[in-house]
Amino acid sequence: MQDEESYMTLQVQFKKRNSIGTPQLKCQDCSVMLHWYKILLGISGTVNGILVLTLVTLILLDSS
Repeated sequence: MQDEESYMTLQVQFKKRNSIGTPQLKCQDCSVMLHWYKILLGISGTVNGILVLTLVTLILLDSS
């Protein structure tokens, strides 16, 4: 029983430390970051698509 109480005390202190220690981003900052993540995801998807098409083309040309 005493171990459980000390465990719970440690958990509460750990959570308090984490919430105080981490800087909170403003909502606007989050939306700007999300916008750039979407742009990077689109660019990487496009590049991957081009690479896949190139690979398929090379495989088809090699087999003929």
